[in-house]
Amino acid sequence: MPPTSPRHPRVSVVIPVYNAVDHLDECLESIVGQSIGLDAVEVVAVDDGSTDGSGALLDEWAARHPEVVRVVHQENSGAPGGPRNRAIGMARGEFLFFADPDDYLGLEALERMVAVADRVGSDVVLGKIKGVGRKAPVTAFKQTVEGGDVFTTNAVWSLTAHKLFRHSLVREQNLRFAEGIRLAEEQLFVMGAYFTATSVSVVADYDCYYLVHREDFGHLTQELPDAVPFFANVALVLALVERHVPAGPRRNQLLYRWLTLEILGRFGARYARQPLETREAYLELAGQLLDKHMPADLVAELPPLSRLRCRLITQGATDELTALTTLVPKPRKKQPKPEAAAGPEDPAAAGQETSRLSPRRMALRIRRQLTS
Repeated sequence: MPPTSPRHPRVSVVIPVYNAVDHLDECLESIVGQSIGLDAVEVVAVDDGSTDGSGALLDEWAARHPEVVRVVHQENSGAPGGPRNRAIGMARGEFLFFADPDDYLGLEALERMVAVADRVGSDVVLGKIKGVGRKAPVTAFKQTVEGGDVFTTNAVWSLTAHKLFRHSLVREQNLRFAEGIRLAEEQLFVMGAYFTATSVSVVADYDCYYLVHREDFGHLTQELPDAVPFFANVALVLALVERHVPAGPRRNQLLYRWLTLEILGRFGARYARQPLETREAYLELAGQLLDKHMPADLVAELPPLSRLRCRLITQGATDELTALTTLVPKPRKKQPKPEAAAGPEDPAAAGQETSRLSPRRMALRIRRQLTS
């Protein structure tokens, strides 16, 4: 009997799996039940050394759907980047979609995203992300955009991997995820795709991906990353931005995201609770990024409190910055919650709220905090 010819699905859904046995069924059911049709989908799941039965559950799914679900087992790598890279090499689909094992897709998600990619030739399609018990990015999904770019879509405010990518672009550009990094490991891959894509589109009128908070499942976004690999990876992303966008307002438009989230966003209340050695390492490495990559005119546009944080970071003022991060101003009246992307605290928003304090009163509060 001649060997069966390999399938050529429209979409390969890549899932890095580590100890997610309680949620895998929901994720996989949402994929095999997609309205685009089972013939158009394959699942490439990499079991990253699970110890809770996730690997056995994946094998059961592969036995049930041998033409659809493909599973590979490996020793634990400690982060999702390596498993995703391995799956890219195995995938046969025209498009790649990256999912996490504790999330799930909307019924029509793949059909809608592929339809947009087919209609306008986009290499990257962002499907609206819906937070379930947690924050999800909002700015990039305010309106549907067909055939845009990283600027017209505000795509820079959504840098997680949960998107549709044309496989040929990933191969041609040799796009890969950072390995061994437990936070922001997607950013080089995603930004590389944004910059080299023929176009970028957004499906904003349908909840494509459900980003779920699980009490029993650890989310990397809730962890404090190791300072050295984290900031080294951010530096690579910023260098990528600088290679693709000349200095000026358009570059600043993009850099603002890293300034507020990846740099200032690391100096919220959680920072003050860290050991002195950790705080000093964060301060030193963040200061290097500020000095090298953040233009003075961009920093000057920040709210007063955020500018003060930048000054303290570049001066290496650990004690003063620690005191500043513990200040919680009393609002004059209840304000609506500011829009926020998934990830760390947004210091720019915090700065806008606290900017009612005069510089003299702010200095007095910091001084009292330091001497208390």
